[in-house]
Amino acid sequence: MKAREIMTQAVISINEAATVEDAARLLARNRISGLPVVNAEGLLVGLVSEHDLIAKPGRLVGELMTRGVITIGLDTEVEQIQHLLTHQRIRRVPVVEHGKVVGIVSRSDLVRQIAMRWVCGVCGESVRGLEAPSACPSCGAGTSAFVHDVVPPGM
Repeated sequence: MKAREIMTQAVISINEAATVEDAARLLARNRISGLPVVNAEGLLVGLVSEHDLIAKPGRLVGELMTRGVITIGLDTEVEQIQHLLTHQRIRRVPVVEHGKVVGIVSRSDLVRQIAMRWVCGVCGESVRGLEAPSACPSCGAGTSAFVHDVVPPGM
């Protein structure tokens, strides 16, 4: 499975010239803990998190954002993303194409992917993923045979 299949596509970002108050409002209003920061051309230049807002001095987002952000591409494998998030101790990673943010993968996206599954209505085979498989690996039934299911707690 690849980043394009699990990423959040409706990315909320902020301009580097925005005020710290603007960033705080966006984070609070959208109940998120970090934002990609873009320049006037829409290119990714940093990331601003709750930690940056409360721990660093500055009036503008560009003054306190984290630079040198780790990014991934649309075809980055989920296993690589899991490795990045755990070993780099980060909570989110922007998905970038030609310098522009096209998505973001957070820890919660990975957790949601783990929890979701598709069940074949023909044979009962269970397949994990955000999208229905093109065919059942057991009986060969097509996509229309699959029913979306969320793995219940304790399973």
